[in-house]
Amino acid sequence: MSLRMISKCSSLFGSVGTKELKRLRESLIPRHEPVLLLASFSQDASTDSTVCRSHELKLNQEKQTVAHMMERWRCRFESEGISEPKDSIELIMAHVLGTTKIDALKSQHQRELVEEEIQKLEQLGECRLSRMPVQYIIGEWDFRDLKLKLEPPIFIPRPETENFVDHVLQRIDCSKSPQRGLEIGCGSGAISLSLLHSVKNVIMIAIDTNPHACELTLRNARELALGENLILLNATLNKDAALEIKSECHNPKSHKNFAENLDFIVSNPPYIPTENIFKLQLEISLYEDIRALDGGEDGLKLIKPILKFASRRLKPGGFLLLEVDSSHPEKIKDLVRDLYANELSFDFTHKDFRDVDRFVEISKTV
Repeated sequence: MSLRMISKCSSLFGSVGTKELKRLRESLIPRHEPVLLLASFSQDASTDSTVCRSHELKLNQEKQTVAHMMERWRCRFESEGISEPKDSIELIMAHVLGTTKIDALKSQHQRELVEEEIQKLEQLGECRLSRMPVQYIIGEWDFRDLKLKLEPPIFIPRPETENFVDHVLQRIDCSKSPQRGLEIGCGSGAISLSLLHSVKNVIMIAIDTNPHACELTLRNARELALGENLILLNATLNKDAALEIKSECHNPKSHKNFAENLDFIVSNPPYIPTENIFKLQLEISLYEDIRALDGGEDGLKLIKPILKFASRRLKPGGFLLLEVDSSHPEKIKDLVRDLYANELSFDFTHKDFRDVDRFVEISKTV
C-alpha cells in the first residue's frame, strides 16, 4: 500500500473527503508512519499467501462470474491481511451490482460481469487493499432503522452507539412535549437522526466543529425526511464550556436560545487517549478524522467541558448520557462528585453489547 493509492481511493469519494484526508496524511502519516505496520501482515500471512496466490492463478483462468470474482478477491484480501475478507467482498460486490442485499448475490453467482462492472470492482477492491473501510467504499451504512450516507473522513458510527441510542430512548420522557435535546459532535447524524426517527416530540440541536460533518448530517436528514425538528450548527464547545457558534447550517423554524433549558444532552465524544490513537487499525488511523477520536492525554479532553456545560444548561431533572472509554466511568464519577456535587448526580454506568462499561448517565439535580 502506498500514499499514492490512498490518495487515489480518497479522490473517488468527493472533494470534502479528499481535503480532509490530505490534511490527515500530511500531519500524521510522516510522523508515525503506520504504513510500515503492513510488513507484519505479510509476514504473518506468508503461508496462506502462497496457497492463495496459487488459487488465484487458477481463478484468473476461469470465466469472470460473480462467484469466481468474489472468491478471487476474498482470497486476495485474506492473503494481504484485510480484516473480514468475506464480508468485505460481499458488500463491495453487492454495491457493484447495484443492490444492498447480500442474499441477492446468491441468485447471481453464475452471471458473468460486464467490463464496466469488472473495472469498478477492481477499483473498489484496490481501495479495500489500501485499508479504506467498507463503509466509505460503498458510501452508506445501516444504523438502527436508518441507512446513512458516509464519506471519509467523517466518523463511522459503531454498533456500540446503537446501544447508546437505546439508553437515550429509555430515558426520554415522551409524555412531555416538546423535549429539547443537544448532541455534541454529530458526525454523520446517526444519534440525532435516530432520536428524531423514534420520538416525534423531540427537537434535536446537533453540533459539530467540522463543517463537513454538518454537511453530511444535513444531507442524511434531507434524504431521510427528518429535518423538520432538527437544528444543525457548526459549533465548538470550548475548554471553558462556552459554545462557540460559527454558523447555522439548518434551522427551519428559526429557533433561538439554542442551548438553554435543555431536557437532555447526548454525546459520543473523542475519548481515546492520544497515545493509543496509532495503535488502532489502519482503517481507522489512516482514514477517519483523528479529531473525532483523540480525547487528549487522559481521553477526557472534551468530556470535562461537557460536564461543566451540562451543569449550567440542563433543566432540573434533565440528563446527560455519554459514550466513553471503559476506564472513564469511575473518573467521571469522581469529577461529578468533586466539581458538581450541587448540580449533577452520577446515576448509572451501562454496559455495551460486549459487556464492557461504555455509557454513563448523569442527572441535573437543581
